[in-house]
Amino acid sequence: MSTVETDLNENEKQKSNSTTTRFPEDLIIRETVPGQDTTEELEMIVQSDVKVDVNCFNEYGHTALSTAAFVGSMKCCKILVELGAEVGKRDEDGWTAMHYAMAKGYLDIVKYLIMCGGDIYVKNNDADSPLDFVEDDEIKTVLLSCYEKQSIRKTDV
Repeated sequence: MSTVETDLNENEKQKSNSTTTRFPEDLIIRETVPGQDTTEELEMIVQSDVKVDVNCFNEYGHTALSTAAFVGSMKCCKILVELGAEVGKRDEDGWTAMHYAMAKGYLDIVKYLIMCGGDIYVKNNDADSPLDFVEDDEIKTVLLSCYEKQSIRKTDV
């Protein structure tokens, strides 16, 4: 039995005492390790009746979505958003998941976060926006275009 199964089973047994559980961040890390198949564990979380708090801060002051964006796990980013992760939630330093994805150069995650309402102009506590981490002008142009298209779609709805 996996750690996630054990945690979820124990949480289901204790539903009357606790209605939520934290998203297992070790699972986010393992998902990015070559040869690790976390599909079943992630599916269990999505299908479980246990409410998963995806917006709480870990001991480092980060959300699970920020961790997923930092390590480059698109699969976990999608699941976390599906479970209700706040795309624009800031950590103690004012960083969002978008800041981490941009700083690490995970452009597929950046584009996904834009599609989910992420802001490329939001400033962290040091007055840096996610866009400030992009040095390549061509990449910056593509991201700005993607952001503008998403902004137009949001106003059309």
